Amino acid sequence: MTLANEAAYLYVHSKELLSLNKELRNLTNKAQKHVEKHNKSKTEEDRYKHRRKHGKTTEEIQKIIKKHNTTLQKLKSHQIAFAHALQKEHRSLV
Repeated sequence: MTLANEAAYLYVHSKELLSLNKELRNLTNKAQKHVEKHNKSKTEEDRYKHRRKHGKTTEEIQKIIKKHNTTLQKLKSHQIAFAHALQKEHRSLV
């Protein structure tokens, strides 16, 4: 691919990675709050409710981590292709 196309792919994947990171931070904070509420709750029903919410949140975190890893792999491969295209264009100018 051309240098501009690879740069576009890098831009798109980096934006996607940033949004996934932001979502991971938010979900991590939610999971931490559920753990704290679970520890503070006095009734068994409240403990169960917060434990269940924490479990759902951690499942969401695991799904997002899988997306994060695939996006990272795509980003790395396009970064390598970008470097190759840059070298190729540099050779053609010299």
